[in-house]
Amino acid sequence: MVFPGKGRFLALLVAFLAMSIGIASAGAAGSAAVGKQSPVGEIRLTATDPVSTADFGRSVALDGDLVAVGAGGADAGGVPNAGAVYLFRRLGQAYIPEAKLVAPDPSDKAEFGRAVAIRGNTVIIGARFAQAGTLSKAGAAYVYGKHGGSWQFEEKITSPNPGNEDNFGRALAIQGDVLVVTARKENLGASDVGAAYVYEHKGGSWTFTEKLTAGDATPGAYFGQSVALQGDLMAVGARNSDPNGAGAVYLFRRSMEGWVEVAKVPSPDGKTDDQFAFTVDLAGSGMTVGARRADLPGMKDAGAAYVFSVNGGSADLVTKLTAGDAAAGDQFGQSIAMAGDVIAVGANRADTGGEGDQGAVYLFRRMGGRWIGQGRIVASDGVAGDEFGYSLAAVGNRMVTGAHFADGEAGAAYVVPLKR
Repeated sequence: MVFPGKGRFLALLVAFLAMSIGIASAGAAGSAAVGKQSPVGEIRLTATDPVSTADFGRSVALDGDLVAVGAGGADAGGVPNAGAVYLFRRLGQAYIPEAKLVAPDPSDKAEFGRAVAIRGNTVIIGARFAQAGTLSKAGAAYVYGKHGGSWQFEEKITSPNPGNEDNFGRALAIQGDVLVVTARKENLGASDVGAAYVYEHKGGSWTFTEKLTAGDATPGAYFGQSVALQGDLMAVGARNSDPNGAGAVYLFRRSMEGWVEVAKVPSPDGKTDDQFAFTVDLAGSGMTVGARRADLPGMKDAGAAYVFSVNGGSADLVTKLTAGDAAAGDQFGQSIAMAGDVIAVGANRADTGGEGDQGAVYLFRRMGGRWIGQGRIVASDGVAGDEFGYSLAAVGNRMVTGAHFADGEAGAAYVVPLKR
């Protein structure tokens, strides 16, 4: 881990402000636009030590005043492409760089920062190709906590039965004292079946309690592609699960005996390689599932998102969301975030004003039991290939999204209001 001392922090702060990484007020240069409506406030974040191909924005997380941005290709401790996570703290209307977190054992192409989750003053970071014991690319999750004003490494979590390229750490979810780490390519009698591991925080550390697999596990299903937690409900996405290899979400309920599978939710209209459950999010009794490669009439891989109402052991389809200006290859559903009565859906390869793959985020608001499109958000300074909307997180009235190919693939992230 790297944390700047006081003098260095002030220097970074000055540089940060000088480079205009902070605020752009609504309607001013640096604002974002929602469709054809008036622009809304946009705050652009970049690494304090940007390097090309860092992939800053590949993952994002948001909790309280803290934003975490993963950069799976960043340099760490002299190791190129090891990965890092950058933390920013909201101060008034600005976000100030607080720390750069790196693995205590960085390795080339570990993808430290491929996934990130926050719970208060705890940050969990997934590195799907980190070393575990003698295995060079089994994957791991790293835990950091804030103590006495500084961020410190606390522990490294590895699979109880690691295997090379299991992708342990590909997806994370944390709620209270429960942490879920997935290994979407774990082999269970067949290749790339996938699994999810549950940990509980006990005695100051994270203790493995349970391994979850699909009740109808199949080769190549990628169970653990995505994961979400809400109360006693867990949703685990398997993007290639049957029927038709279109993908499915598995729902688990917590009981006295542990986590029990209560339902499998397949795509309502899926076809092979739709990647239904590439992303999933839970909020209240609602679940939104992204299928980034779903085809629309005449538009291959335009993408779609499906909203379900979850009750007990069943999930009922509420509606199917698509972009009002959908086009082939947009990958609508690449990222998903739910916050109250708003759903945000990222389409990282949407074209904007003739700019190919600039990316966009589409907003939908619940009104009278229906989900109504509210237009799309694009980066005010976006250019072709940025892939704005690649990652998403939302809390309250704030959303953070990554554009991991911005600035010559150094990457950027944007904090944008969800409501105006």
